[in-house]
Order: sequence, then C-alpha cells, then structure tokens
Amino acid sequence: MTRPICLQVYISSELSSLIRKAAKAKGISMSEWVRALLANACAEDDLASRLDASIERISRRSVFLMVGVDALLAGHPDHALRGRAHQAYVRKCKELGLTTAAGEGGSDEA
Repeated sequence: MTRPICLQVYISSELSSLIRKAAKAKGISMSEWVRALLANACAEDDLASRLDASIERISRRSVFLMVGVDALLAGHPDHALRGRAHQAYVRKCKELGLTTAAGEGGSDEA
C-alpha cells in the first residue's frame, strides 16, 4: 500500500465549519469528505472534456448531413421542394420553441 500524500490548503473558519457539518452529516471524516469531493471534481472534468469532443463530432456530422440534404434538394426535379423543406424547417423550429439563425438549414436567405 502506498503512503498517502498530505495536501495542505488554507480555508476560512466559515468554510471549515461547513465542511465539518457536511462530513458529519455523511458520517465520515473531513479528510474523507474532501478526498471524495476532489476525486469527483477530477472525474467530472474528464467527463466534460469527453462531452466537448462528442459535441464537436456531432456538430461535424450535422453539418455534413445538412450540406448533403441541401445538395439533394437543390438537384431534385421538383425545384420547389427545397423551398418547402426550408419553410417546414422554420415552422418546426417555431413549434419546438427553437430560434433559427440566418443561414441555418441551408437557406439562401441572409
């Protein structure tokens, strides 16, 4: 078993009192409470970085899909289909309470 490393921090007496009460409510020592809090914070930071990477990947795929669908609509024999799809998109966004930014959905309007 490795020897624990001491980490020393300076906190106010008010914060110390809050930590003492929180640890007592959980039935653990202040050290255990702080150790668990630090471990959770590190785990959440890792989760946040993975979430950011996932959001970026989803955003890239969404842009690819948007461009591909818009290209298919632009090349469709029914030239009015593309405009109707854009109008349906705007209606659906309003229905869902979402705002549309200029240029979203492949619109030619600025």
